[in-house]
Amino acid sequence: MTEKLTIQQVSNILQVEVSTLRFWEKEFEEFLNLKSNRGTRKKYGQDQLEVFAQIKELLQSEQYTIKGAKRRLELDKTLTSALGIDQNFKTTVFHMFTAIMEELQKAREESKKLAYEVQLLRTEKEMIEGKLLEEQNKGLLEFLKDKLQIKKSGEAS
Repeated sequence: MTEKLTIQQVSNILQVEVSTLRFWEKEFEEFLNLKSNRGTRKKYGQDQLEVFAQIKELLQSEQYTIKGAKRRLELDKTLTSALGIDQNFKTTVFHMFTAIMEELQKAREESKKLAYEVQLLRTEKEMIEGKLLEEQNKGLLEFLKDKLQIKKSGEAS
């Protein structure tokens, strides 16, 4: 597509209100690279249409905040310029990083749960050891009492 589009045409293609596109123009101007001469209407090319589509996807489908969407677009821009890669690969890499981060978070939570369970087991072990020691001491005391009773009985007779 080499022809330039009006904002109304972009609105129709993306099924987004013109006012929303105007808002996005202001919020995401550093990603849209819009150039227009004063007094002329802005026209949008393929690149701007793709950026608007990506903004729509991030904000509406993926529920990003404006700030989060800007960070994501910046990450994409950095990946593109650093690696010279296409959008599909960037998206794949981003989703891989996201999945890895989610797995790390799950592992961190699981690790916390396991550490808590280990602490509970240690506490339980200490309690059992204490009771066992108590029982052993009781047994020793009973044994000694019995021996003393027998000795006293033997002395009495």
